[in-house]
Amino acid sequence: MLLYRWVSPTHVRQTPIGPEWREGVFKNFPRPEERRMSVVVQDRLDELNRSPASILDGLVGYGLIGIRAGDVREEEQRIERTPRDDEPAHGDVWGDKPGARRRKLAAKAFWVVPPPDPA
Repeated sequence: MLLYRWVSPTHVRQTPIGPEWREGVFKNFPRPEERRMSVVVQDRLDELNRSPASILDGLVGYGLIGIRAGDVREEEQRIERTPRDDEPAHGDVWGDKPGARRRKLAAKAFWVVPPPDPA
């Protein structure tokens, strides 16, 4: 199963070979003390007949990355479904995410919807 994470333009670096996300995209936002990171859960998106791209509706300049749930669990993270009114496929990834762990997660992620080229 895949987990999706939206990537704000502030976490994207443009390189000669294309956009690259920074490992900071895997920080616990918006309240680090809660040790949780928001994601969108693929199987719930499927149940709702939504495409992953629909996660970005209304988010100008954002991209979307995916990561396998198994890769997240290998990094001692727990996944919980936490539907919200504005995102019924919402989930949280719980656990400490020090720099080394964020770098490992970033290395296992992949673009699902690259951000638009700012040029």
